Amino acid sequence: MVTFQELLNVEHFSALKPLNKNADLTRVIGSADITETPDIKSYVSPNTFLLTTGIFFKDHQEGLITLIDELNKVPIAGLGIKTSRFLNSIDEKVLQHADKLKFPIIEIPENWKLGQAIHEIISYISSDESQKLYFALEVQQRMNNMLIQDHSLERMVNSLAKFLRLPLILVNPFSKVEVKSYQFNNKRMLEEHLRYFQDIYLPEKDKKRVSLDEKYAVFEVPALKYFPYHLIVSDIQNINYPFSLLAIEQAINTLSFAIYKNTKIRATEQDDANLFFKSIIRTTDSSPINMQSNPEFFEHYNFIRSDYYRVFVCGIDKHSDIENSEYIQERYYLTFQWLENVLKSLDESISIFGFGELNKFAILFQKKHEYYIPYLKYLQQEYKRFFKESLSFGIGNEVTEISQIGSAFLEALETYNTHYSEGKMEFLEKYRTRNLEELMQLLPFDKLRPFVNYTLGDLAFPTNTKDKELKNTLKVYMENQFDITKTSNLIYVHRNTVKYRINKCEEILNTDITDPKKSLDIRLALFISETISFE
Repeated sequence: MVTFQELLNVEHFSALKPLNKNADLTRVIGSADITETPDIKSYVSPNTFLLTTGIFFKDHQEGLITLIDELNKVPIAGLGIKTSRFLNSIDEKVLQHADKLKFPIIEIPENWKLGQAIHEIISYISSDESQKLYFALEVQQRMNNMLIQDHSLERMVNSLAKFLRLPLILVNPFSKVEVKSYQFNNKRMLEEHLRYFQDIYLPEKDKKRVSLDEKYAVFEVPALKYFPYHLIVSDIQNINYPFSLLAIEQAINTLSFAIYKNTKIRATEQDDANLFFKSIIRTTDSSPINMQSNPEFFEHYNFIRSDYYRVFVCGIDKHSDIENSEYIQERYYLTFQWLENVLKSLDESISIFGFGELNKFAILFQKKHEYYIPYLKYLQQEYKRFFKESLSFGIGNEVTEISQIGSAFLEALETYNTHYSEGKMEFLEKYRTRNLEELMQLLPFDKLRPFVNYTLGDLAFPTNTKDKELKNTLKVYMENQFDITKTSNLIYVHRNTVKYRINKCEEILNTDITDPKKSLDIRLALFISETISFE
């Protein structure tokens, strides 16, 4: 669409002059018309450039203030007045009011007839739009051909920059440069554009609109709905006719398809790597897949020969039960891409895999990093900055063989799931070997209680004082390696009393408690009965 700024820059219309200083010359002119009546507001279309001699306001220019208010609400593009015919000049009060609204008042030259002006303006608008549409379609056709021919994003952006003769930067959802055009030959120029994008555009993104009178313009590239790319166009005020915003918008559509296509290709390649990782975590020592006989195969999936492997399970914390499936898919893909970029900048041998859930990732370290805990904490902070969400990590033990990666993965996954099930967020926990009590908790009670009853008999869950004393003496005696003296000192009874009670226990249990196998069963049964609540 034609703006006042564009129209007034055309030599043929250069005699048209804005009368008020703060006129918004970026207003779009959709059509032009003539009026000499003050009640035109109900009959004029939006974006009309309305021309008049102002005869009705010859003796009371204050009426122009009311007219401007009414026309600005339509809203029309602006008002063209041939002042030389009846008004000679516009009162300062009228111009000041127009400035408050940034409403353009344009002076029509004395030698211009209004009918002729209308005809030429409409002809220019029509011709201009046709030319712009033609070139926009040409840009789209060129870009589509490059897409079909599988050209890289870098080549497509550079081709567009040459065609438009404007510097371009494609910024990814992490505010990092994905592609910069050939014009950015120095770091300072690039940093200046990125500062504008991060410090000025992003904070006011919802209010900002593209303007042809500014140095920079930023366009969303909606390859991903919730995490768009952005195209920064530099020196857009110098865009040459017949190129227009429409041409840039058409090119952006093609760039979106190219990015989307690349996203799907990378996802397919990653699915292949994920399948290989699944086969690795199921590997046993007898598995036919081994690095020694298939080095190139492992190298293809970024596995290296090492004596150090450590698996981390990284998960995106759930902050709400209501999550959009499209958003989850996009977040998963971008989180994967983000993790890969930042971790490989630390160490190229680090690999990342998915394993079937859209909120978890397996990260494999193949070299030892002393300060990996602080680095993971740094990742947690950076992730919140980009995604406004948080990450948690479960960490497995280090292993020395590829065949042990599966057990390391299960340790990391168990650690993650344990803390996740407790409702924790943004945690960073190492695998801890379970103690005997925790292992017993994993067994069903209907298996544990019969074992205790069978092994301890009447001493399993005693209710009278005598049996309780016998059970406690037996427990202390066995904990102290059958030492009668230590036992008597610990429970404050005579040695003979200890001997008597132990003999009594052996009668009840009908076994020799010093027998290694029986001793283990009895000690385990005592432990279970004391630590596990069966109520």
